[in-house]
Amino acid sequence: MKKIHVRKATLKDLTWINTTYQNIDFLPSDFNTEYIALAEIEGIKCGLGRIIYVDKNNLELGGIYVLEQFRGTGIAKEIILHLLKNHEHYKKIWCLPFKYLCSFYSKLGFLDQKIHNYKIPDKIDHKYKWCNQNYNKEVLLLVK
Repeated sequence: MKKIHVRKATLKDLTWINTTYQNIDFLPSDFNTEYIALAEIEGIKCGLGRIIYVDKNNLELGGIYVLEQFRGTGIAKEIILHLLKNHEHYKKIWCLPFKYLCSFYSKLGFLDQKIHNYKIPDKIDHKYKWCNQNYNKEVLLLVK
């Protein structure tokens, strides 16, 4: 298998990032409020993800997406591990995955918010409700 390289995105990558997100109906990225990671195999972009800065204690992990022809190779996990490693000093990292991805995220240390009963930041709560109203798949609220 070819080596997966995950790096912090640069402004030069922003057009590709937002075109990719637009194609899958995800919100566009903003370099002012996010850390965006890109995965590449032999210099070809194959996946991405982001950390959104909510406030001084809270982050949102999201926008994890792997191009179809690269799925099943561990790219999503590598993107998430890169994002978590670069933000481990934050108190809470929230995640709003589709329900069918629950076991994947639980293996990475995310738990259902109901177990912890942490106060949900307004921005996260609003997005959680929006996702469940606008996507045809159930979205969960997880935290690490």
